[in-house]
Amino acid sequence: MTASLVLFLGSLLVMMCLGVPLFVTLAMASIVYMLASGQTFLVMMMARRIFAGINSFTLLAIPLFILCGDLLSSGKVSKMLISFAESLVGTMRGSLAIVTTVASMFFGAVSGSGVATASAIGSVVAPEAEAKGYDKKFIAAIVATSGALGILIPPSIPMVIYGAITGTSIAKLLLSGIGPGLMFGVVICGYSYWYSRKKGYEPSLKKLSLKKIYEQFKKSLWALITPLIILGGIYAGIFTPTEAAAVSTVYALFISMVVYKSITLKQLPEILLKSAITNATVMLITGSIVLFNWVLAREQIPQALTRSILSYIHSPIAFLFFTMLVLLIAGMFIDIPAAIILLAPLFSPVVTKLGIDPVYYGAFMVSNLAIGLVTPPVALNLYISSMICDLNFALLIKEVLPLVVILLLTVASFVFLPGIITFIPKLLMG
Repeated sequence: MTASLVLFLGSLLVMMCLGVPLFVTLAMASIVYMLASGQTFLVMMMARRIFAGINSFTLLAIPLFILCGDLLSSGKVSKMLISFAESLVGTMRGSLAIVTTVASMFFGAVSGSGVATASAIGSVVAPEAEAKGYDKKFIAAIVATSGALGILIPPSIPMVIYGAITGTSIAKLLLSGIGPGLMFGVVICGYSYWYSRKKGYEPSLKKLSLKKIYEQFKKSLWALITPLIILGGIYAGIFTPTEAAAVSTVYALFISMVVYKSITLKQLPEILLKSAITNATVMLITGSIVLFNWVLAREQIPQALTRSILSYIHSPIAFLFFTMLVLLIAGMFIDIPAAIILLAPLFSPVVTKLGIDPVYYGAFMVSNLAIGLVTPPVALNLYISSMICDLNFALLIKEVLPLVVILLLTVASFVFLPGIITFIPKLLMG
């Protein structure tokens, strides 16, 4: 190990322990390496290298999907989707918790963001839960875990990031999230039903009404068309994923301002600013990872890591469980885009060597990281649901643990039943 590599790793660890933002940590550690190895001319070219790393047509899909989600989050869409979900499952015990999960699946299909899903659905559900006598901790836990569905059900922003970083088909990745998203939804609904029977929570509707389902479906139809535009356009070969993101953003703006009239021109600058800030965070990390990856490539760290892993792990199943452990720990401390940008390039050579389908592995990685939204200390969805429900963050940790265990077991089932992930992409795209 060279002295410059020691300084690189040392500065990386020190800054991470000090809580320095990830993009600063990666960039500064890379600069330390360049200076220590005598590659000072590269520091002068750093801006050009970073720009080249993010100057990608594929990456353009990320800010567009973020804006699309923010436009729909700012309107009446969440309330309409909750009403539609209630008309479908409102006759079940603990229906409010199940409605929360089903509505999160619908909202995830129009936003692509786990945090936006938890925030939009939770803000509507929380007051109603308290009025109906539900345990606030239970509803907050369901809001947090159901919000994670937003990054699995397409359009999934993390899937786009993974595809852009690894060169995997984004169209197939988006389709690969449907199976895991549905599985997560089913197990959360199952837990909600069991818990609600135990606590004696009553259904919110006495009987199923086809008329009400039809009425709520009509109101929600404009929003529900969004994922059909994205997936239908990509699958039919009409759009690339980036073009689909652009079309869905224009469509979201149209239905929010013209159809639902839930956004005014005065609100638009604030929404655009919010989207720009979110996107800037992702792009700063993406740009800094270009420098980081240059260091890794120069020191042949991916190759060394591949050799090390393969010397101990000889089967795809063992590697997938190793991945689960690494991603569980990573998800506790860093957010999902950062984890994907950091770890996907390191694990990709091993995935190739072991003959694992890169589309399957991408969905498997995102499924694991979705659990990170509810695992402390970072746990963004837990923080959001605790604020919405006016609860102490620490109280929610105990409440969400059973759901975390259930979701981990669900992800483990993907190891032995890969068809849950790969069936839909293979069916539609071969």
